[in-house]
Amino acid sequence: MTEPDPLVRALVGLVAELAFRLDGSDEELVDERWAVKALEWIAYVCGQLPPEQRLRLVGVMAELAAEARPGPEREFLESFAENFGLLDGDTA
Repeated sequence: MTEPDPLVRALVGLVAELAFRLDGSDEELVDERWAVKALEWIAYVCGQLPPEQRLRLVGVMAELAAEARPGPEREFLESFAENFGLLDGDTA
């Protein structure tokens, strides 16, 4: 895989951080229905990428997971591709 553009890496990190925060958000701070809709929207947009771009996204996410400290955020990053439907027949 070629080295991703630094902007791509930064944006993937931003999406991952947003999704992680929404997934674990406190109901008192964020409306649960809104958080679920936002997470579904993230999954939808990621799923609309062409197969080669989804593979690139999965690769960058795996790099971020490998660099993260052990714990909930790393586990979230490691499961992102599967949980957000990026590992279908086109990308597996």
